[in-house]
Amino acid sequence: MLDFRAWIIAGVIILAAVGAYVIWVTRPHAVMNARSLTSAAQPVTKTLHVDGCNEDFIIQPGELVEPRVVPGAPIEQFRTIYGPETKHDKDSATWDQYAFSLTASKSKSNSEPDNGANFVNLSVNQGHVVETLDGVELGIDSFGAIFRKMRDKKVEIHERIDSSEGNWTVIVSIYSACGHKYRSEYSRTLPGSPDIDKLILPHQTNPDGTVKPTTGPFLSDIFMNKVVSNYSLVPSQGHDDSPTGLPSEHN
Repeated sequence: MLDFRAWIIAGVIILAAVGAYVIWVTRPHAVMNARSLTSAAQPVTKTLHVDGCNEDFIIQPGELVEPRVVPGAPIEQFRTIYGPETKHDKDSATWDQYAFSLTASKSKSNSEPDNGANFVNLSVNQGHVVETLDGVELGIDSFGAIFRKMRDKKVEIHERIDSSEGNWTVIVSIYSACGHKYRSEYSRTLPGSPDIDKLILPHQTNPDGTVKPTTGPFLSDIFMNKVVSNYSLVPSQGHDDSPTGLPSEHN
C-alpha cells in the first residue's frame, strides 16, 4: 500500500516539475530592439537668408517668418520680395499681404523717397500667425511669453510705456537676432481706463501734472497677458562685438 502511495506522490511531483518547465519556456520574453537613428523621421528644415543679417536662419517649410528685408534696404528690394506696394508716399510704403501688413518708413531727415527705409513695421492680421526672426510668434505670444523666450535665450530685454491721446503703448525692446546693429520692438496699444491708469500714472506724472514716458518694469498681468501683434525692426547703436547694450542704446 505504501509503495502505491509513493508512486502516486512521485508522479505528482514529476508532473508539477514538467508543468513548471513548460510555463518557464513559453513565458513572454523581453526583446531588445536596437533603435535606428537613421530610420526615424527627421524634421525637414531649410535656410532663410535675409540680406543685412549676420547669419541665415533655420526654419521649417511652411513657416511664415518675417521680415525678409531690413532697414536701410532700397525700396526696390522690398518690391522684389513683396511685390508692388499697396500704398506709397514720400515717407513710407505699405504692402498689404494675406497674413500681415508691412510698412517701410523713413525718418524726416531722409529726403530721398527711394533711398532706403529707416524702420520696418509689421502688423499681423487677425486670425494669423507670423514668426519674427527672434522666434516670437506674433498673433499668439503674449508679452509674458516674449519675456520667457528671451530669458531662456539669455537675451537682455528692456521695456517702456508711452502715452498718447489717452492710450498707453507698451513696448519691449531687444537686440534683433539679425544682429546688434538692429533692435526688435514688440508693442501693443491699450486704451486708457481707471484700472490701467492707476497702475501707470504714479510712475508717469511730472511735478506739473504732465505725463512723461518712463522705462519699466511694468510686469502687471494687465500687460503681460496681452497678445502681441505689432513688431518693428529699427536701427540700433549697438555693435555685434558687444554682448549687451546700454539702456540708452537699446531703448
